[in-house]
Amino acid sequence: MKITLFVSSMLTLTSVAEETATAHWKTETPLAKQGEAIRTVIVMKVSEGWHTYWENPGEGGMPPEIEAALPEGWKIGRIQYPVPKRFTTGDLPAFGYEGEIFFPLTLTPPPGFQGPIPQITATLSWLACNDEACVPGKANVALTAADEPKAVSKAYEALPQAIRGAMLTLAAEGENILITLSAPQDFDPSALEVFPATGNVIDPSAKPRFAKAAGGTWTASAPKSEYLDGEPGDLSLVLTAPGKGAWKISTSD
Repeated sequence: MKITLFVSSMLTLTSVAEETATAHWKTETPLAKQGEAIRTVIVMKVSEGWHTYWENPGEGGMPPEIEAALPEGWKIGRIQYPVPKRFTTGDLPAFGYEGEIFFPLTLTPPPGFQGPIPQITATLSWLACNDEACVPGKANVALTAADEPKAVSKAYEALPQAIRGAMLTLAAEGENILITLSAPQDFDPSALEVFPATGNVIDPSAKPRFAKAAGGTWTASAPKSEYLDGEPGDLSLVLTAPGKGAWKISTSD
């Protein structure tokens, strides 16, 4: 995904020493089992009045990134992102988070390994913004056992789930993109909020909604991103509503 940091006349990148967020790295269990991935979460707390960013940050910002110092043979997965909120950073539409956020990511031990997880450290970097400034942040985190392992489980359960038997397709219509969703009969996306998890495809200020179409499909239309180069390619969407859950669907599924 192409990531660009945009700075408007209302928004300046600064190196203010003010602490805009803190981060900790927690594991569901202190023991590794042979052949099983280990569920962990980055717990980030963003200071009041600030926000950080989703995997698609919109037109401003950057998502959190992690660089881990792993023992030989260990592997780390990509950060996974919970459902975001919409923000306007200065005059730029953006997607991200406020308050406490749980970012799941898995660790995989070497083949045949089991027992206590060795000491693992990482550097988490992020960008936090308010209406006046953006502040890059960084924290050195060490993997430690969670005080409440269920909190780690809940973070994974809150992630958007795949829509079984669904298919997503795109078609260019002038300056817009027509999004067609084929889904099981019991799945109704008409009341769900739509977030584009892929950047630079549809305009991040758009708020597309699905409506019933011919042939049992659902369609939504959104303006193209001004940074879309050529025809629309892959697109992943997150669909959600409070109390109803969250789902993720991609044209590559």
